[in-house]
Amino acid sequence: MYIVVVGAGEVGNYITRLLTDPKHQTQKMEVAIVDANPERIAKLGDELDAAMIEGSGSHPETLQLAGIDQADLLVAVSSSDEVNLISGLYARNRGVKKTIVRIEAEEIKKQSDNEDWFLGVLGPDLIFDPDEDTAKEIADLLVSWGADEIATLCEGEVIIIGATLNSDAEFCGKTLSEIGELNEPIWSFLVAALRRNGETIIPRSEETLAAGDHLWLVIKAAEKSNVLEALGFKRKKQKRILLLGGGRTAEFLAKELVRLKFREVTLIEQNEDRAEELATRLDGVDVVLGDITDAQFLSAEIDAGKYDAAVALTGKDEANVLACMYAKSLGTRRTIAILHRLKLLDVLGSAGVDSAVSPVTASANRVLRFVHEVEDVATFLGTDQNFEVVELRVEEESKATTLPIKELKLPRNVLIGAVVSSGEPMIARGESQLKAEDLVLIIAPPEQIDPIRKEFFLNSNTSVG
Repeated sequence: MYIVVVGAGEVGNYITRLLTDPKHQTQKMEVAIVDANPERIAKLGDELDAAMIEGSGSHPETLQLAGIDQADLLVAVSSSDEVNLISGLYARNRGVKKTIVRIEAEEIKKQSDNEDWFLGVLGPDLIFDPDEDTAKEIADLLVSWGADEIATLCEGEVIIIGATLNSDAEFCGKTLSEIGELNEPIWSFLVAALRRNGETIIPRSEETLAAGDHLWLVIKAAEKSNVLEALGFKRKKQKRILLLGGGRTAEFLAKELVRLKFREVTLIEQNEDRAEELATRLDGVDVVLGDITDAQFLSAEIDAGKYDAAVALTGKDEANVLACMYAKSLGTRRTIAILHRLKLLDVLGSAGVDSAVSPVTASANRVLRFVHEVEDVATFLGTDQNFEVVELRVEEESKATTLPIKELKLPRNVLIGAVVSSGEPMIARGESQLKAEDLVLIIAPPEQIDPIRKEFFLNSNTSVG
């Protein structure tokens, strides 16, 4: 597979790193990255195993240098909607099979829902906005009190959450097989992965859970609140939320929190013009002019400690972390920080940050969906890419339809977590029998995804490359 990435900023950089990681090299894969900034291209050229092309992604000669005529996929994620649109249209005109385009303008995003693409028949296969995706993820976390990571899959019927096990949780000191017996006959969740002492594994039935373990759980969406309570997190409704920073992500998030009827939403913005703009556009949100790094302002004027959660959303990681630390010290129960430099992940726990969200992960998941040729993909920060969650559809006459799951002889580090059959979700069991057209959730190391898909879930008569 040959992939051209337009834009070597935060999102393009991360996507290219992911695609050139040996764990994802399950097929021959080459990546070229295009950016008009010569310093950025020079820096990344020393770090990434990809072809570096200096120039605008909207210029045909630049895309020709990047090898657009041999590309299978174009990922246009520059900061310019116009560059992304033009590169996408040019790629389709040159015969590129799939295009993914980052768009921020609301007027253009709305057009993606129309059957007839406003620029002609060669529209992108996918349009996305990292800021909007990030806001949606944060809102999901605030609704799912106690979760520090979350992904919704299988047409909304199945949720993956990451959470740290409390000492008073029902699961502490029990093996996974004992937990399974307690939840017979119909399971509402299973433990998909576990991180302990810095190592992430897909655990087996004999694993004993302990306080402090970080778990990723596959949950039927309707059972999410009950499972979080079993983990030791009590439901909390009508929450007060403090938003620290007033950029695009904060605006999307504020609107969503109002829609979800949160009790109180306060947004702090330092720029006076931007604060005035937000105040006129955000009904139901208290917009306050101020500096989130000013300790006196946060304690005396805002009283940050009265809020149930504080979310730091500026473009500066240091400011986000410091604001979360101070809010926590004032009594804020939960803190969430947007993180752009993933190297800071290791220090967040000790800094009082409960959850970190990055615009790059949702973007990378979009791309991996096309690379793996599956329905959807979820990856998580801080796992060193030791596992992915993928959603795929079972084809007729595939190996997966011939035997119960326990008799398929899947590799030990591959887990079928959930199945949605005829619209009904269920947690997969050893005796579960898959059928054609079922949606199946697989948890596996990245390098196992394509081999498993091809061996078990494709039609046995399908020719695969």
